[in-house]
Amino acid sequence: MLDQLFRFVSNCWPSLILTAAGAYLLGSINFAIVVTRLFSRTDIRDSGSGNAGATNVLRSQGKLPALLTTLGDLGKSIASVLLGGWLVHMLNSGYTDGDMEFVLVGKYLAGLFCILGHLYPLYFGFRGGKGVLATFGMMLILDWRAALLSLAVFIIVVLIFRMVSLGSICAGIALPIFTGLFSAFADKNSSSNTLFSIIMTLFISTMLILKHIPNIKRIINGTESKIGSDKSK
Repeated sequence: MLDQLFRFVSNCWPSLILTAAGAYLLGSINFAIVVTRLFSRTDIRDSGSGNAGATNVLRSQGKLPALLTTLGDLGKSIASVLLGGWLVHMLNSGYTDGDMEFVLVGKYLAGLFCILGHLYPLYFGFRGGKGVLATFGMMLILDWRAALLSLAVFIIVVLIFRMVSLGSICAGIALPIFTGLFSAFADKNSSSNTLFSIIMTLFISTMLILKHIPNIKRIINGTESKIGSDKSK
């Protein structure tokens, strides 16, 4: 897999740079910040938990701003992945090397850089959200089954423990597992495609979990806010 990937990058790097740049710029449109400024002329990062994400928007601004934030963050991630796949396909039409699907590389690269843009937005001083919705949007395109099962894990954990952060962490842990299982056993993809998908989802999930380190500390200390409490996430 590494040899195929190295040759692909060496031969097709312009499309990968365009993919990464376009996805990062799209990801940098942080809808939590944009929507909050439109509705209340404030910065969501100065409210509640200070996180530029839909949960903090819901707690600080209400249902409609949170809904618009959710749709925006999902939409930018989906658009990024579709753009990445299209660019790699159009600019490298006919490129083949072994059994690896290189459009998949473009899609995952776009998803990764969209999430990086969400975490560290160029337009908002590199202070963004935690990437949960952006990750979910990416996976709806790459593998909707893994995305929905991870969502189910999130919902079950939140219903039991009433902590959105814990649900997000558990969903992040589950994502690479579901992705690998579906790729290898349901779709019977090549070992190269399966391994690449697992590595990328594992890397993205690790980023998501690392962004939740403050929440993890509060969970351990028993001070993490729960649904229905007036504490911020």
